[in-house]
Amino acid sequence: MNEISPDTDTSVLPNGAIDVHVHTSPDLIDRYESDLQLAHEAVRADMDAILVKSHVVPTAGRVDLVNEAIGEDILYGGIALNGSVGGLNRDAVETALQLDGRVVWLPTAWSQNHASTARQAGESRFVGQRVPDATEEISVVRDGSVTQPTREIIELAEEYDATIGTGHVSPSAADAIVDACNTVGVTCIVNHPCFRVVDIPLDQQVAMAEKGAIMEYCAYSVQSTPGHSVGRIAEAINRIGPENCLLATDFGQASNPPVPGLASFFEAVVEAGVDREVAAKTVTETPARVLHLD
Repeated sequence: MNEISPDTDTSVLPNGAIDVHVHTSPDLIDRYESDLQLAHEAVRADMDAILVKSHVVPTAGRVDLVNEAIGEDILYGGIALNGSVGGLNRDAVETALQLDGRVVWLPTAWSQNHASTARQAGESRFVGQRVPDATEEISVVRDGSVTQPTREIIELAEEYDATIGTGHVSPSAADAIVDACNTVGVTCIVNHPCFRVVDIPLDQQVAMAEKGAIMEYCAYSVQSTPGHSVGRIAEAINRIGPENCLLATDFGQASNPPVPGLASFFEAVVEAGVDREVAAKTVTETPARVLHLD
């Protein structure tokens, strides 16, 4: 996908559209807009909800001030378990969930998978945060099963009726997370499975979906991952089905407007061969389950 114009027609979005992956300011790098600006845009587009994600601070709680200011519950938050919140920090997770956090993302740049990949590429920072060294990177799986701290966090998600996101873990670790969530009945979203540092084969995505996991296909992954395409996403949705697939943007980069971006991405997926009614479910019904709005 090319960069999106802020003037993109958002009326193509189905009524009640939801985006479960948007980055805003304040952040460690420049973002397209603030929480408040995003909320106003979402309301103008008649969206039902947007989940605000940060790699460095919890967004649960902070979105409440925005919702109060505009008089509508439109933004939701969560927590990503990187070094800035103490990694697999049970207390930080429970606090975020008590503040109505809807998603707990397992480590992104601090995951063993992403951190080791970044270091091999000579990268010291990812979206503003430092890449940890080998003694600091976070393992969520050991010997094919989730670690005890990871299991405790999944159990907290079950207690508070929240969703677990797989973060930037490896394909094999994602499998173990899906299995652990399935065992206790926790909703699991496999974050951007085609993103360059995740890169989960389609057959494996199908198998995880059969265990109840939801595949999150993001517009930014198409922009930033060599060889990825909207056509691959259309193929995956048509094979897996909309009940276990959703479209999100992962937008908020300084040149990527999230709300117009979701509209453009939705239309591109339809043009790539997904029936419009099927595609509509991937931006309404399925993300509503992730946020436990249904």
